[in-house]
Amino acid sequence: MNFVRFEEQDKVAKIQTVNSKAITEVKNDSDTDSANLEQLKIRLNKIADKIGKAPIEFAGSTYDELNEYIASVLPTNGNKTHFDMRNEMQSIDYIVASCIGGLAAILDAFLVKIPKDTSIVRNKVSINQEGSKLTGVLRNIGIKADGKAADWVKVLETYFKVPYDKSVDSDIAGFCPKTHRLHSLAHDPSISGLFWAVKDLICGTMTCIDKKGTIHIIKVANADLSKLLSAPLFWFGHIISDVFTKMGIPIPGWSYLQLLQFGSFGDKERTIADLARYMYLNGYDLRHLVTMSTVNVVIEFFIHMYIFLTQEKTVEDFLISEKEYKRIKQELKKRYLHFIAYSVATCGNVVKVIAYQGNPSAVNIPLWYAMIKEAVGQCAILIRNSKDYEKAIENRHVVDENFDWLYSLLKEKGEK
Repeated sequence: MNFVRFEEQDKVAKIQTVNSKAITEVKNDSDTDSANLEQLKIRLNKIADKIGKAPIEFAGSTYDELNEYIASVLPTNGNKTHFDMRNEMQSIDYIVASCIGGLAAILDAFLVKIPKDTSIVRNKVSINQEGSKLTGVLRNIGIKADGKAADWVKVLETYFKVPYDKSVDSDIAGFCPKTHRLHSLAHDPSISGLFWAVKDLICGTMTCIDKKGTIHIIKVANADLSKLLSAPLFWFGHIISDVFTKMGIPIPGWSYLQLLQFGSFGDKERTIADLARYMYLNGYDLRHLVTMSTVNVVIEFFIHMYIFLTQEKTVEDFLISEKEYKRIKQELKKRYLHFIAYSVATCGNVVKVIAYQGNPSAVNIPLWYAMIKEAVGQCAILIRNSKDYEKAIENRHVVDENFDWLYSLLKEKGEK
């Protein structure tokens, strides 16, 4: 029992010794900090005397309090210098971007409109809707006054015939002369369309998706591997010839919407595939895509013009870090301007669709694509890895500006 009691007393003594040492160390650290603070006050008062400022009246006892006092008397007491703030979004930037988006929305409403004149029925009432004059001009290219194809279109049709250009097949649901380019994957004006065209040409097949979402591969000619090299040329020539026909060709990727056999839109409860088919039959083709893209072109043009006219031309920096910092800040500002402009424009497109009684052909696909792209870009900006790096550069600018201010005061005092 005495041995156990001796161990407990020894533990208590050790704990008291450790606590005593810790208290002593804390007291020494506190005395050191106080001495350093006094030295800082003396040095700051010497600087204040040299530049003709009043002595520092500071009664604090911590570094944070002293730092707060120093920040209050320096010209740059925020997180960014005046120069860095100019790289941030200002009120005028928000106003200009919103005005550009508003202009694009007006253009969408009065120039783009819908592909062509259409009559829709709402509550058993027929409503006539005016189509786009610009799309109408594009639709008349390659067509004579009598409605027949121009001679140069006929030449393309003659020299770039392809076996997969079948237009009638009773075994394929919804496949007819008016819709065969919508359902045929080789008529898609994109890389995927080129892939299917090459495959169909060398295999002698036609690949399509019917109105029910079923994929068909039909034998239309003999396989010919020798067409591998010439297939891209024939595909491109055939696409050009079809662009200027009455029905035109669908916009890139539109054929694949026939796979989306779900949804219930409008009085007729159409699926997404049905809507895509309806829009194509009512002129929503590659030519109208060009018309719709004018809205994006206007936004891009005016945003870049605004940036060109307002962006300050600075002396080239030798430091790579400074070059990268300026590049990042300018790119961020440009992306903010684009996001605001496209947001306003897409809101205008929503109003346009409502004004057209929910006609899906009033939807501006390129505009919404750009808006989604900018929205994703804003998410990437929020989680970017360069935030700490940018903050470090900005802090360095603050320090440099404050030292320049102190140096100018000292120099001015010395000259006097």
